[in-house]
Amino acid sequence: MTVALSAAPAGVQATRVQTATAWVKQQIAAHDSSHDWFHIERVTNAARSLAAAEGLPEGEAQLAELAALLHESMDHKYSADPAADRSALLAFLTNGLHLTAEQQEVVLFAIEQSGFKEELARQQAQQAQQGSSAEHQQVGAGAGHQQQAQQVQQAQQRVLAVLQDADRLDAIGAIGIARCLTFGGRFNRVLHDPEVAPRQALTKEQYADKAAAAQQTTINHFHEKLLKIKGLMRTAAGRRLAEERHAYMEQFLERFHKEWQGQA
Repeated sequence: MTVALSAAPAGVQATRVQTATAWVKQQIAAHDSSHDWFHIERVTNAARSLAAAEGLPEGEAQLAELAALLHESMDHKYSADPAADRSALLAFLTNGLHLTAEQQEVVLFAIEQSGFKEELARQQAQQAQQGSSAEHQQVGAGAGHQQQAQQVQQAQQRVLAVLQDADRLDAIGAIGIARCLTFGGRFNRVLHDPEVAPRQALTKEQYADKAAAAQQTTINHFHEKLLKIKGLMRTAAGRRLAEERHAYMEQFLERFHKEWQGQA
């Protein structure tokens, strides 16, 4: 652990949490209840638990907590100007929370890479690289700089895994169902239309296309995203929790379709 990523005193972290809470509540004031403060609070609590279960160093656990608190601050689904939202977050990390450059790298990376569309982009990249044996090496950097950069990258991945799993858990199970229905209502989507099939093999660009998403149904969102989440979990504790929540969604969908067809 580099000095730049070491844990802050408990009092400093508590102040940062309070400051981040107040700031993000202003940033998401217009969000509906599927992505509101209570969603953030649940994700933050889950991130704390997952960080402890994964044995993250205290400094990284603190950054995971902050990333969870701030992860909705530049959600593409609600943003009118993603670049401006990113700039505002960077300014807040620097001037509001007084994080080091390395800490900012970790928090920003986790937030920017935690979404489902980024997962789709990673899958596309992996498919494109299959069969390639190209090796990537840092050239011209001193050993000390390389070691620090490697430590930051490792911290980024650990914090990202915790944030992703915490956020994904809130997207499935009973709460996930409620959030999905709320989100669909917020954007005036049709609840279900048997003639509209779920999209297959979505790319990042297709998933982020708001106009195309508006033509989809709320029930299709389960098939396009929510039922895939169990297989994307990255932490052991997250995978265990996802099993039961996934099963609950399957039961809900089975019952939904029976009632839709007048069979129950």
